[in-house]
Amino acid sequence: MISLSDRARLRAYFRRAPELHLYELGDLDDFFWPHTRWYALEHRGDLRAVALLYTASAVPVVLAIGDRPPLAELLDAILDQLPARLHAHLTPGLHDALAPRYASEPHDEMLKLALADRARLAGVDTGAVSRLGVEDRAEVEQFFARAYPGNWFDPRMLETGQFFGIRDGALVAAGGVHVYSPAERVAALGSIAVAESHRGRGLGTRVTAQICRSVLEVVDHVGLNVRRDNRAAIACYQRLGFATVTAYEEHMLHVRIA
Repeated sequence: MISLSDRARLRAYFRRAPELHLYELGDLDDFFWPHTRWYALEHRGDLRAVALLYTASAVPVVLAIGDRPPLAELLDAILDQLPARLHAHLTPGLHDALAPRYASEPHDEMLKLALADRARLAGVDTGAVSRLGVEDRAEVEQFFARAYPGNWFDPRMLETGQFFGIRDGALVAAGGVHVYSPAERVAALGSIAVAESHRGRGLGTRVTAQICRSVLEVVDHVGLNVRRDNRAAIACYQRLGFATVTAYEEHMLHVRIA
């Protein structure tokens, strides 16, 4: 196991499957890089597995997505170096590698989707969608508190200019990016929500389409994460041209008390 800080090596590794590793590629950007720690297994100079620890959020996040056997070996090697409380995004089955040290709360089954057919965006009317910025932070936070409690929203993302919303007096739909890197040519959409009173009207589709159109002006790969049981959202994304890349699990972990 090695601790890795060579962005060029990490980039080359993740570029083998960019749709699978949008978050990792995005975190190579200067905006995110200071909040990352990277661990890897290598064999004869080649990287076999890489895990990311992202430390900017209140609860650090570990990402270990990919080939399970080498990732399990890597997680076992870094087990004692991870924080006492942890949010983990894992290839199914990898939780076993963390179980000796961590107890897990009930986990979420998730899907990673990537935009595979951009042509479908053209048929969506986004005339009512407007761009949101840092000046809208209070309104956006109040909206998410009502429409999407527990949503992971980093206010810094408003600085990207890649958040959009629809107003009917107040905000009734909004969404943006969790990762956005023109330098790495990737974007991961997130925090997409519609007020309960306005659901079923296609507002989420319009907001998502406008985010995609905007980020595609500067990036090559667009994806998002969605709960596997959120059939309405998945159907919306599929209509917009998204396709499934892989399944994964999200676990909230805490060190076992002896």
